[in-house]
Order: sequence, then C-alpha cells, then structure tokens
Amino acid sequence: MTVDKGERALEREWREILAIHARTACELDRELHQYGLGASDFEVLDVLAGDPEDGSCTFRVQELADRVHLSQSALSRLVARLEKEGLVDRGICSEDRRGVYVAITDDGRQRYERARPGHRAVLERMLAKPAQV
Repeated sequence: MTVDKGERALEREWREILAIHARTACELDRELHQYGLGASDFEVLDVLAGDPEDGSCTFRVQELADRVHLSQSALSRLVARLEKEGLVDRGICSEDRRGVYVAITDDGRQRYERARPGHRAVLERMLAKPAQV
C-alpha cells in the first residue's frame, strides 16, 4: 500500500500539532506549579472565573466537562481536590437533584488571578506564529 505525498503531509502536520500541544502542556505545568496548580486545574478555574460578557461563573459538572475536555469522572476527581483546597464549591442543583453545580470561591479567584499572567505568557510564547516574510 502506498501513501501519497498529501497523506504524508497531513500526518506530519498532525504530529506537529501533537508536539506543540505536549510542549505547551509541559511549559504550562511548570509555570503553574508555583501556584499549586496544574494545567487542568487552571482550565477549570479559567472557565469558572467567568466570561465578563455574560458573568457566568457557575456550571453543572457536565457543562464543565465539555468545556475543559475531561471525562466526567476525571473532572469529578479534579473538582473534589479543588474543593478540598477551598478553590471551588459544589452544590446540588435545585431543579434536578441529580445535578451538581460547581462555582469558584474567592480563594480560587485570587489564585487564578495570580496564575493567569504567567499562563497567558506561556501561551503567547509557545503558540506565537512565525513572522511572515
């Protein structure tokens, strides 16, 4: 079976995307470690910190899982740890007793705000587009 040039180029591009993701994730973990956070922790706090446009800062666990690209079980463990550290609160949804809401605490927002500049600096450095000539 032969692989044409287009397929090889597509495979190279895919592998480069994976490499960029891996390098960026490592750099983010290194940067966020000083704040007691990992990349996934930060992503959860980032979502919970809310969008200034709509003011949302409370999410159902399933909505949060969709936004941070974690399985519901992995997110549940992460949220339990963040709750133990006082960075988020969990509560039962009054409309659906099976649903659980997650919200950022004041301590969580403060830690997020301290970590955010370094997080953004890593993204800018790692994801910068090369200058067009």
